[in-house]
Amino acid sequence: MPAPRKAFILAAGLGTRLRPLTLETPKPMLPLWDRPMLARTLEMLADWGVQQVLVNLHHAPGPIVRYLATQPFPQLRITAIFEPVILGTGGALRHARWFIDGPFWLLNADIVATLDPAPLLLAWRRHKPLAACWLTEDAGPRTVRCENGIIRSFHDRRHGQTTFCGLHLLDERILPFVAPEGFDTIIAAYQRAQKKHHCIAGVVVPGSFWADIGTPVQYVQAHRDTAGRLGHAGEKFTLPAAAVLTPRERRLLRLPDFQPIEVLPPRGSNREFFRVARGAGDRNQIYKYSHYPLILIRWSPERAENCLYAGHTCFLAALGLPVPRLILNAPRDHLLAVEDLGPDTLESRLPSLNPGQVWRVYNRLLDILLRLHLSGLPAARNAHIPLMPGFDAKLYAWEHAYFIDNILRGRLRAPESQITAVAAELKAVARRLAASPQALLHRDWQSSNIMFRGRQPVMIDYQGMRRGPAAYDLASLLCDPYANLPAALQKRLLAHYVRSHPQGAAVATAFSAAAVQRLCQALGAYAALAQKPGMTRFANYIPVAAGQLQRALRTLPLPALASAVRRLTR
Repeated sequence: MPAPRKAFILAAGLGTRLRPLTLETPKPMLPLWDRPMLARTLEMLADWGVQQVLVNLHHAPGPIVRYLATQPFPQLRITAIFEPVILGTGGALRHARWFIDGPFWLLNADIVATLDPAPLLLAWRRHKPLAACWLTEDAGPRTVRCENGIIRSFHDRRHGQTTFCGLHLLDERILPFVAPEGFDTIIAAYQRAQKKHHCIAGVVVPGSFWADIGTPVQYVQAHRDTAGRLGHAGEKFTLPAAAVLTPRERRLLRLPDFQPIEVLPPRGSNREFFRVARGAGDRNQIYKYSHYPLILIRWSPERAENCLYAGHTCFLAALGLPVPRLILNAPRDHLLAVEDLGPDTLESRLPSLNPGQVWRVYNRLLDILLRLHLSGLPAARNAHIPLMPGFDAKLYAWEHAYFIDNILRGRLRAPESQITAVAAELKAVARRLAASPQALLHRDWQSSNIMFRGRQPVMIDYQGMRRGPAAYDLASLLCDPYANLPAALQKRLLAHYVRSHPQGAAVATAFSAAAVQRLCQALGAYAALAQKPGMTRFANYIPVAAGQLQRALRTLPLPALASAVRRLTR
């Protein structure tokens, strides 16, 4: 059978769950990465060889009609029909029976899809079903029970394994099973046909992607899930506040529904970050609430350290350390608003700095670190500040396991004999660090967690503060793969810190061990994060971190670890 030349796009829905976004804009015209979802659907159909498209309309038809009038795809002959009363997916077919004269695609306008249609066409040719429906095992409610390629039930919540994705291949044989009048659904028509022993095929398409845009949460997540597929990996995007924030969050922040909100790229800390963009004339209510531009942080209590950020901010500020200004703390809602320090981190600024500027910035950072290390623990005890559990044998072992599982086993497929040898070497590293000078640690003191207020460096992401070896923070900063400082500069900066610390010589002795500990942890994190959607960029730092680790191993010989690390730099 040749590929169908016709397609029917169902675009008459009310978009109730997406209100107020859909009060004046129909759901198919909502943008996904700045292109209407309808445009992406039409583009997919054109790529499949479709020539005629029918689109049904009901709610807010104007934007769709105006868009189609621009003839966005000249190779498609597009017809729009208006339904004065919602007829449902089955009733819409009955209303469009004049369009149906052979096999055609039927699909919802509010799905985001990437798939090869060939498996659906193959199922149609092989089984001659009444319809072939696209299924996925990777998302959705998974209520469809499919056996040997034949759908047995669309609503089996106990035994269903797949989700129906809203795309069908069918023909006019379905029409006798559609109710003769009024509202009806295509699933109800399929169920009537199944009772008459007609076959409805279900097809899982390997390598396909599907997302349903039914709610604001799904709308935001669809942007994240499609970022890499649509060429926007690691990019921010802007949506109205009503898409990004809950009604309660908007009330807390005094934000109007259509206030622009930038959704920032994901990070590896179970938190979401948003930037409140200023509106015309700066009349937004949030700027009556605060004089500072805002970054919103929605955090998950699944990571205990996220609960500590607000308290740590106040503690560090009282200690005279530079941190963002805390504008709003709503712990019950897991929401923070902090001063927006702009887009620059030390990581992003470093390429534009000359050697003298780099030296001055890092000197300031070491002075900040010295204040934290020398004053932090006594002040935290006096103020009864809750901290994350300190570095002990369990935490050292966790960081070692993170490296072993994600790098040695996951990435290098190292033999167990080598893994055993590396584990023994890392235990010796932990013993050396446990015997070194201890301090209150930032824990992630690296260039991506350093921002600027003017020329003043400002620390962020300190919610993981804890007691541990002072050399760990020092190694985090100086051996940071994001910055990849030259060895000579590392040595000079280490000497600057050592001269100013009362136990500087002991810290210097532990520095190589701390670099090994920190870089193994970072390597494990990069490998784990790189597996997550939209975060593949972290894989780029693995060879850089391995190079920094090799540098540390020149002064702290660990032969089994060195052998493994060499494979990461090839």
